[in-house]
Amino acid sequence: MEPTSQGARQGVHPFCGPCTDETTAWLAPDTVTVNGIGTIFYGAADPCSRCGSVVKRLYFCVLWIPVWPMGRFRIITLGRSLTGASYVGRRFPVSADNPYGLDKKTAELMALARAEVEEAAKSWPEPPPSQLADHPELRGERYQEAEDYWEFDFPDRALPVYEEVLAAHEAVLPADDTATLQLRQRVGEAYLAVGRPVAALALLQQTAAHLGRVLGPRHPDTRRAGHDMTNALNQLGLSRDNIKAIAAELAEVERTLGPDHPKALRTACALGSAQLVGSRVLRALEVLEETLDRSERALGADHPDTGYVREELIKACEFAEYRDKPDEVRAAARAQERLHGPDAPETLEAMRGLAQLYASSRRHRGEAVELLRDTLERCERALGPDDPLTADVRRQLEELN
Repeated sequence: MEPTSQGARQGVHPFCGPCTDETTAWLAPDTVTVNGIGTIFYGAADPCSRCGSVVKRLYFCVLWIPVWPMGRFRIITLGRSLTGASYVGRRFPVSADNPYGLDKKTAELMALARAEVEEAAKSWPEPPPSQLADHPELRGERYQEAEDYWEFDFPDRALPVYEEVLAAHEAVLPADDTATLQLRQRVGEAYLAVGRPVAALALLQQTAAHLGRVLGPRHPDTRRAGHDMTNALNQLGLSRDNIKAIAAELAEVERTLGPDHPKALRTACALGSAQLVGSRVLRALEVLEETLDRSERALGADHPDTGYVREELIKACEFAEYRDKPDEVRAAARAQERLHGPDAPETLEAMRGLAQLYASSRRHRGEAVELLRDTLERCERALGPDDPLTADVRRQLEELN
């Protein structure tokens, strides 16, 4: 039996290898027009017989007249409505040195950043060897069956077999073993192929982070996982749609598999991250903190997936502190204490920031004084009387008194 589309499985799903190689990942918003004003794709050139994509040009239109070209793309349309269409797309580079069509100054900064990353990559340690060689049974008949289904374009049959093989990998190999991570990435692509973008996103977010840590951010596997995440987000749509879809998926996974199952933990973490992107900071902190508790209990504090949830919670705390909203900073301070302990510098800094917010309001001045006294006592005990943070807290307290 010959594959139905030679080379179609060698690219970033759902694009074939050649179409992937000639384009760059792009988070494509839905095209929308209102009374003839909005974004529209024109043309359908160079259709690909492998993946079915076509080349289109995106324009901003007024009264359906194209007035502003926005780039050239390979497009696979997912669905159409009265106002527009949803799709996944990959952008043709504007030039080899400026693939995203940025202005000159920004393009130069991006090129400098890429050069620094590539230079740093030369000093990265070699990734640890996979332990797969010690377990040849993992790449036996069931794995080959899944690979055959995938190569011959039967993702609905490949997916359950891949999931079975992945469970076998994770039972005996470390969760961040390169063989496990590559299989996780394939399962994520299979989720995309069968129309399950939430499951794909939840798995690929963690897989891409682990690959970046183990292999480096510029490694082809890391970049491919990032591109697949972009396609998952394209299928989900706007951030508010993401949150609803992920919450529905989480409820179903928890009902069928339980709240401590690895799938449930990944989905819950994805929900917290989506809440943060949607600026629902309090809810994000709550979800991520609950997920971290469950992950530590079910997987262990040192498991890579637990580490990823912890990193997402730290990001949420930093974002809350940046926004300077008292309720969010208060929640972030509690989360920092849960993460680092009551006397850690991160916790004390969060308490100092909260006290500073209280001090800016007459109504909360008393709370600010009380919180600063508590913070100063902890700083002197944990950091010493001469530490800069201790001195700063002492100064703020003296000013309020």
